[in-house]
Amino acid sequence: MTKPDYADLVAQAERAVEAVKNPELKRVAFEKVLDDLLGGHHVGTQGSASGGQSRTKAAVPAAGPKSKKGGPQAYVEEMVAEGFFKKPKTIAEVKSELLNRGHHIPITSLSGPLQKLCQKKTLRRQKGKGKGNKQTFSYSEW
Repeated sequence: MTKPDYADLVAQAERAVEAVKNPELKRVAFEKVLDDLLGGHHVGTQGSASGGQSRTKAAVPAAGPKSKKGGPQAYVEEMVAEGFFKKPKTIAEVKSELLNRGHHIPITSLSGPLQKLCQKKTLRRQKGKGKGNKQTFSYSEW
């Protein structure tokens, strides 16, 4: 087994993500591509440099503790960690803040993650009055 040329692998990963405009997406894509390229040298020649189409779920845990899941749940957990929920926020305010952060998440995709965080007692959900007779929920830290 030969030692891989890391500079060449980094250059390949940079070329693979050069068309991505969003800096955060570019960083994540670069990490994934580089991880895939490095994984290909440790496991064998499974064609990982051919575009990543043959990637399996078994290769995902190799990224280590640094690669957390993405999506609405992770975005909301990040907001909790930053103290966004110190004051009660409605689901509309959560959606608006996610838009400000560049995450276009439908409001229907936020209710599930918020509910899970309430079940874990990370967040607290309280009934409030909205416009007219409409009741809304607000989410805050315990």
